[in-house]
Amino acid sequence: MSRNKERIINSAYELFHSNGYNQTSVDDILKASGVRKSNFYYHFQTKEHLGITVLNLRIANYESDVLLKTLSNSKLKPSRKLKEFYKAVQSIHLKSQCEKGCPFGNLALEMSNSNENFRTILSDFFDSWRDKILDCILEGIESGEFRSDLQAKYIAELVLSHLHGAILMVKTHRSILPLKHGSKTIMKLLKAA
Repeated sequence: MSRNKERIINSAYELFHSNGYNQTSVDDILKASGVRKSNFYYHFQTKEHLGITVLNLRIANYESDVLLKTLSNSKLKPSRKLKEFYKAVQSIHLKSQCEKGCPFGNLALEMSNSNENFRTILSDFFDSWRDKILDCILEGIESGEFRSDLQAKYIAELVLSHLHGAILMVKTHRSILPLKHGSKTIMKLLKAA
């Protein structure tokens, strides 16, 4: 990858998360990256093309840095996987001082009604994310760590939905407590008697 293309992607990666996709102009990206407009359009036909590239990169990074190390980590017991997952998510939001919110949730709220390309990619990613949670829940039920009287798929949907709602509250209150308290409660609800 060329240095200029990398600078464009890195700048857009940060700006889209901090300011939102619609609130970030190509000029903002050019200014932050120090790249000229002609070079931008050499690498990206449109801002949407860049946006999709950044979204796919962010998904790949999240999968490798968070999901694979926690929910898909075969060396951990299911309860530990879920605890490590919540810990990783809390760490991300503490690093941003609880200000930015979830880049995927933010983008879903901003773009799902106006851009089918973004909506579809996000929908597929959320399904994949839910499936990783579901695998962890099923493994926990099978091992006896998690209660078996609740539908695993619904629990997985609850965990993902709670996570995004809690992150919205984290961003609104500038406090990690909604995520911290909610995740502890979910762990208690899951625990087998």
